[in-house]
Amino acid sequence: MSTDEARRYAMAVRRYPPNRRLAWERLQRGWSYEEITERIRTEMSRTGETDTGLNANTVRRWEIGERWPDPRYRKHLVAILGKPASDLGLLTPDELAVRPDAETLHEFRRLWDMLTGDDNGNGWDRASVLRALVGASMLPLVAPLLSLDPEAAYADGKTIDPDAYRQIVRCQRELYWTSPARPLYEAAYAHTQLGIGLMRAAAGISRASLASALAESALLTARLAFFDLSQPAIAERCYDVALAATREAGDHALAAAVLGHMAFVPAFGHDPASARPLIDAALQHTWHGVSPMVRSWLHCVASEVEVRAGAAAASRHHIDLAAGAIDGDSTPPEWLDFYDNGRLHSFAGYAALASGDHREAVGQLDRALAGLIGTSAKQRSVVLADLATAHGSDGDRAADYLNQAVDALHTDWYGTGLDRVRAVRPVLGDSRHGARLDERVAALTAGRAALPGS
Repeated sequence: MSTDEARRYAMAVRRYPPNRRLAWERLQRGWSYEEITERIRTEMSRTGETDTGLNANTVRRWEIGERWPDPRYRKHLVAILGKPASDLGLLTPDELAVRPDAETLHEFRRLWDMLTGDDNGNGWDRASVLRALVGASMLPLVAPLLSLDPEAAYADGKTIDPDAYRQIVRCQRELYWTSPARPLYEAAYAHTQLGIGLMRAAAGISRASLASALAESALLTARLAFFDLSQPAIAERCYDVALAATREAGDHALAAAVLGHMAFVPAFGHDPASARPLIDAALQHTWHGVSPMVRSWLHCVASEVEVRAGAAAASRHHIDLAAGAIDGDSTPPEWLDFYDNGRLHSFAGYAALASGDHREAVGQLDRALAGLIGTSAKQRSVVLADLATAHGSDGDRAADYLNQAVDALHTDWYGTGLDRVRAVRPVLGDSRHGARLDERVAALTAGRAALPGS
């Protein structure tokens, strides 16, 4: 069969447009066709409905456009995915036509701002308002105002230049390794906000390209908030924006990166049960033409999740998978500047420490330290602190590494590095080295505003 004949055959079989939104939401959760099918069956059973013979192939046909979900299935998809039908691509053009018009949305926006603005004197916060609206079954009306839906805003007809927006993202990403964190964060946050506004007025090819650039911007902003400034709540909001933008862009590699970064939040909060599904969802995306380097990094993230969960064997298994995933012939995405072979050694050293193999840890961490270049300077404090742990039986040597880590923080501030120094501090006990380190850390944090990276 020729290419043209195959294309005509596919068009004949496909009766509806492919439902990318539904497919994307399934992938975000790391669910296979079988898993989402089973969840629909469970929801049907819970509501007392009879099993109608739904199978995984039916779900696949919904996604590729061979079939359209019946109403009895649509309501359960809305329930298990937690999204309105319009966000899941489940509404027909006729059904979409009955949505509130622009004037209704404009009036709703005005009321929303009255309730949740800074001058609101009724004591309502945004979370309370949202809960009230959900309880009143008004979420479908609210959703466009909280999303990147172009119909939620008023396009002014100007042409959007995604490349110009992306160029600034690229420059800010390069500045990440050499610039103070807080002012760069403020600039990146403002650029992300600009991207959201531009997205609401964009359409067509420029919209998809802009969405990809917005995802990069929001990811950078979130990384600054989380790793440098220790603001996980802000980071989570930025990750949400980035994730929504990857869906608009259809960018599986960026979606995997965002989900992987999101896993750090619960992992650092000692909640591995919430981190693991995010890793699983991220890995699902890597089967869609994503660079092996992204998969390797994800296994390193999974390794750190397991270290923090106390699962040393699982952590080292993921390191083996990370090493096996690296493909020397693969060109990683431009934005993957936070991972390379040196970072793999750093993750591997951390995993070896968790399993009590200090000799292996020293070897891996020494290689990581030797491989750090100017664009990786922030990681130096973390590696040095881990080396202090590896030499914990030698108080003088452990103290030397921790003092080097504090020196590195003076030069290249990194919130995660300070957290690691504090975590390792107990190896010095009540010694004079420990007292001296406490003084240095106290001085460092007290003078934080005057240091590079403040």
